[in-house]
Amino acid sequence: MDRGIGSILLNFSVAVYLFATGILGITSKSAGEIRTAVISLLGRGDFAEIIIIILAVLAIAAGVFILIKFFGISVGITEMLLLILAITWVVFIVMIDIAYPLNNKGTTFINWLRSIGSHVMVLAGIMLSTERFGG
Repeated sequence: MDRGIGSILLNFSVAVYLFATGILGITSKSAGEIRTAVISLLGRGDFAEIIIIILAVLAIAAGVFILIKFFGISVGITEMLLLILAITWVVFIVMIDIAYPLNNKGTTFINWLRSIGSHVMVLAGIMLSTERFGG
């Protein structure tokens, strides 16, 4: 594996971020970006909880699979799961960084820039972990 230190740090940090985001989505009843976005769009209820759990599990799985690939272990479904997660993450960006601020006028421009910047970095890290987009 011929990767630079920047690529290594990005892969590791994205994996940790996704894992932590997924854990917060499942365990925290009052925090976490996934929970905040889904509840702001769908309200509270069983359907919202199902969507939160699905997104959180996807985030955890992506973090784990990025780490697996990071350590050079080849798993047949890794590529497909990372592509699915990249698409899911684009939906997540739309939910968190577009729909949520439109529904909640309290979001400041600077907070929005920070949020979308970090989410696009995660998307870039996911894409760099795939064979199709990053190698």
